[in-house]
Amino acid sequence: MQVLLPYRQDAGASSAPSALATSSATSELNGSKPADAALKGQLVANNGEKLKDNNGDVNISDSSSDSDDEEHGPSKEDCIRQFKVMLKERGVAPFSKWEKELPKIVFDPRFKAIPSHSTRRAIFDHYVRTRAEEERKEKRAALKAAVEAYKELLEEASEDINQKTDYQEFKRKWGADTRFEALDRKEREILFSEKVKAVQEKVQSMRKAVIANFKSMLRESKDITSTSRWAKVKENFRSDPRYKAMKHEERETIFNEYIVELKSAEQEAEQAAKAKVDEQAKLKERERETRKRKEREEQEMERVKMKIRRKEAVSSYQALLVEMIKDPKASWTESKPKLEKDPQGRARNPDLGQGDAEKLFRDHVKDLYERCVRDFRALLSEVITPEVAARTTAEGKTAINSWSEAKGHLRSDLRYNKLPSKDKESIWRRYADDLTRKLRQSDTKEKDKSDTDGKQPRSSDPPRRR
Repeated sequence: MQVLLPYRQDAGASSAPSALATSSATSELNGSKPADAALKGQLVANNGEKLKDNNGDVNISDSSSDSDDEEHGPSKEDCIRQFKVMLKERGVAPFSKWEKELPKIVFDPRFKAIPSHSTRRAIFDHYVRTRAEEERKEKRAALKAAVEAYKELLEEASEDINQKTDYQEFKRKWGADTRFEALDRKEREILFSEKVKAVQEKVQSMRKAVIANFKSMLRESKDITSTSRWAKVKENFRSDPRYKAMKHEERETIFNEYIVELKSAEQEAEQAAKAKVDEQAKLKERERETRKRKEREEQEMERVKMKIRRKEAVSSYQALLVEMIKDPKASWTESKPKLEKDPQGRARNPDLGQGDAEKLFRDHVKDLYERCVRDFRALLSEVITPEVAARTTAEGKTAINSWSEAKGHLRSDLRYNKLPSKDKESIWRRYADDLTRKLRQSDTKEKDKSDTDGKQPRSSDPPRRR
């Protein structure tokens, strides 16, 4: 950033004697330190400053016009620019002190061209603050220019640089060039290595292109297979430019690489075909397993449905048997036609087989019979009690030794008529035998108890004499 100072060249300044400038410079060297006011404020103060001539009786005002200044001397911008150039030429370092650098610049005419001390100091302070960044920019620009010049040198030396050229060989031939010495050794070697690498990449790219064209020529031939030999096929390509572009010693090597690629491609094709066949076989196997599983699931579902239908059919048929078959003496032959006349068709259900219907009928009749037997046994235990069994007729008959006597006690109950006579008598006989045995056991226990009680001496009897 350049500071533009509103500087006015006074008309009497050019005629001032050199003794005045020398006196001012001497006061600067003696350590005079005026206040460091802001540059802009100082310039405003300068507008009201009045200078005297050598006799001290004439005041020259700053009111002279700018047009007169431009006619009699350099402009303020030129003075400031020249002041900064002076600082640079005198080697003023960044962030340096005014007192340290003053001896280098105080006697320079460009120093004196700025009449105000505070203005000089302001320009100086601004310069040392910004000089570091300017130097960095200058160094970067100089380095960039040196790099570009060195790259131009490398381009000019391209004919002497190949993929095997080393740095020392390049240096021996081109080291005297000013563009070579403009960079330090490290930068030169890095850029040289990049150049050699670029050459190598270019050579490799060209070689790859030649090899690709050579293999393309081989692919176009229909006579070459994975079993072909170079000695037998090379005569077919001698007139092809792609054959000539390939080095003699590399042709057979590249041909053999191509044959390896053919074999590899054939193997991959075989493996792909085999994999496809295997995949198809696996797919068919999965489809077969899926179909079997689906069939099993359908069969299982059908079995479950049949089981449910059969269960419902059995329940319905059993309900029909309960409704129509109440006699435990009923026969299947006589009952079947009656059951088949059921308006709901429960006896003709297709989910109920012929054997199932007959079996369920016989199970039902058996349940009826067993229920009647249980009822008859309950009747015997209720009617023929031990008291009734102890009653004896004039003929010596009792309810447990005479069936005719027992019938007289039982026939009035409905449970008596539900069983056949032979079944009634056999059940009665087993019951009578059990009751007789129980009565005998009871009599024996009572007799034994009475005998035991008769043998025990009474407490009032006197003891026997011995």
